[in-house]
Amino acid sequence: MLGHMMNLHRTGDRGRKKMFSERGAAAVEAAIVTPVVMALLFGIVELGFVFKDYLAVAGAVRSGVRIASANPRTSTFAQVAANTVAQTGGAMNFNDVQQLWVYKVALASNKPFGFTDFSDCTVCVKFRWDTGTNAFVPTGPTTWSSSSQNACSASGPGGPPDRIGVYLQLKHYALTGLMFSSVNISDASILTLEPIPLLTGCQ
Repeated sequence: MLGHMMNLHRTGDRGRKKMFSERGAAAVEAAIVTPVVMALLFGIVELGFVFKDYLAVAGAVRSGVRIASANPRTSTFAQVAANTVAQTGGAMNFNDVQQLWVYKVALASNKPFGFTDFSDCTVCVKFRWDTGTNAFVPTGPTTWSSSSQNACSASGPGGPPDRIGVYLQLKHYALTGLMFSSVNISDASILTLEPIPLLTGCQ
C-alpha cells in the first residue's frame, strides 16, 4: 500500500514538471513570435500610409496636367494647374511638398526639357507651398511663358504641339520609424497641349 502511494507521488511530480515545462516553452515561443507579428503589423500599417500618399500625389498631378493642357497660351496656365493640385490632393500634407513643377516636356523623352531625369527643370514654372495663404505660389522666375507655347495641331502647319507635364515630390514621414524615417514619393503626368485654331494664335 505504501509503495503504491509512493508511485502515485512520483507520477504527480512528473505531471507537474511536464506542465511547467510546457508553460515555459509557450512563454519562449511567445517571446519569439510576438515581436515578429508586431513588426509585420506595423509594417503593413506603414506601407498603407505610404500607399495613401502615393495615390494622393498621383491623382493630384493627373488633375493638374489635365487643366494645364486645356489652357494653352493662357498666362495663368501654371497657376491654374497648381491650384488644381491643391484642390485634389487634400489627402496629403502640403507642408511636406518638396517640389511642384509645371514644365515643358522634352521631345525625345518624358522628362523635363533639357534633362534626362527629374533633377531639375529649366523650361518650367516652380511652386512652393505657402502656409500663410494655404496655396502654391511661384518660386523664382517663370522660365516657360505662355506666349512661347506651341499649340498648333500635329496635322497642320507649325505642329506638333508642345507636351506639358506636372511633377510633384512629397516627403513622407514614417509613423513608427521602425522601417524608415522618411521616404520621397514622386510622380509626374504628361499630356499634349490641346491645339488652338491656326487663325486665333497658333504659333
